[in-house]
Amino acid sequence: MHIIDEANRVRFYHGVNFVRKEFPWYPSELLDSSFVTNLVQTGMNVVRLGIMWAGVEPKPQQYNVTYLNIMKQIVESLESNNIDVLFDMHQDVLSSRVGPYDGIPAWLYDQFPPPNHPYPWPLPSSPSDDSWALGYLTEACSHGFQCLYDNVAGAVDSMSNLWRLIATTFGRYTNILGYELINEPWAGNYVADPTLLLPGVAGTKNLQPFYDKLANAIRSVDNKTLIFYEPVTYGVRLNGKLFGTGFSHVPGGKAYRDRSVLSYHYYCTVLAINPVPGSDTIPVFDRVLCNDIEGPAVFQSVKNELLRLGGAGFLTEFGGCDGSSTCDNQLEAGMLEADEYLQSWTYWGNSYSSTALIARLSRVYARAIAGRPISMTYHADKRIFNLYYYADKTINKPTEIYVPFVHFPQASYKVIVNKYLKWKVDPTNANIILVEPSQQFMNSIFKKVIGTVEIRSTV
Repeated sequence: MHIIDEANRVRFYHGVNFVRKEFPWYPSELLDSSFVTNLVQTGMNVVRLGIMWAGVEPKPQQYNVTYLNIMKQIVESLESNNIDVLFDMHQDVLSSRVGPYDGIPAWLYDQFPPPNHPYPWPLPSSPSDDSWALGYLTEACSHGFQCLYDNVAGAVDSMSNLWRLIATTFGRYTNILGYELINEPWAGNYVADPTLLLPGVAGTKNLQPFYDKLANAIRSVDNKTLIFYEPVTYGVRLNGKLFGTGFSHVPGGKAYRDRSVLSYHYYCTVLAINPVPGSDTIPVFDRVLCNDIEGPAVFQSVKNELLRLGGAGFLTEFGGCDGSSTCDNQLEAGMLEADEYLQSWTYWGNSYSSTALIARLSRVYARAIAGRPISMTYHADKRIFNLYYYADKTINKPTEIYVPFVHFPQASYKVIVNKYLKWKVDPTNANIILVEPSQQFMNSIFKKVIGTVEIRSTV
């Protein structure tokens, strides 16, 4: 249920999304070396980077070498700063023909036969910018997704070639964490088959065979990099054949469980439907719905799916807010749940628009654990971090814990470990604490013991 590195340590990631949804299709800020350095200093060790199909293949089988070379520059800059990359084939509402931008290239959508009813049927008018997600409900969008899944006009073949090219081009880099096959896939043509609105049905009928084909294309050139796969977005609130993900195996089959990651998103539904304006605090009822009911339900549902399917999980989107009181509450609640369920995350939003938001995202966490985690918590209000894990002295690399100076200026913290561990500050990075087996543990007959680490503020 965890991502494991080459030293057999469990890895955790805190990061941000960078997706450019229009030409030139790449986030130019990541070409700024000082900007990337700031990412590192705030504890981010991964970027979910949109690699846009319309940018890679603007015309059929004509690949944009300039775009790929710029993406190489970004990957290399992140690599030199020890930041991993999760490539994300991003889309929202599929195409500019039915939505805000080209998730799949316009030339491909134009090859699909027209839907039975013109866009925006059954909606009376096109969705506004604020309600863009309603575009999924149009028959034109749902029909387009179904054409993609059914390989109409060779759509799956084209997408397989795309992923094969990406894996061939970038697989050699040491910091490529994974390939996310598609962002927020829609259920398919629910007008023709209403049962597809059940996420389990959509997962079984449409996404499972679709993902297997894409995974096979990637595995033909890259057999080691993680593949991230996402259910219908609302398929992680519950479990079961009808209301769960609908997957029977990870992409490519059970043999790839150790190289597969279930990607999922969490935005509180009640706040998405009825946002809290300005700096108002969340009403008590909404807070209970979000923080005590829906949020824990999502994380528990994901845990259940991982126990069934194998592989790891990763919260690839949450947040999407503006630095208000509501935003702070939802960020803290989401990050606490991620800690409780031992999940990595990447924040969605303009993460460097405010100092307060940077401080909120910058947290103490173990980014590598030499053993198997039991629990990990950080309470930002008290500035107290606790880690419990089965320390394994056969692992020859240390546990690494990031401590942000924004919360602990001038190393204003103390570290308490139990008798089986010892610690020191990383001589190459003052923000990192290295935890290793103590001499007592090394001399003992035990290969594994429970290690404990506490970090707390001294001011």
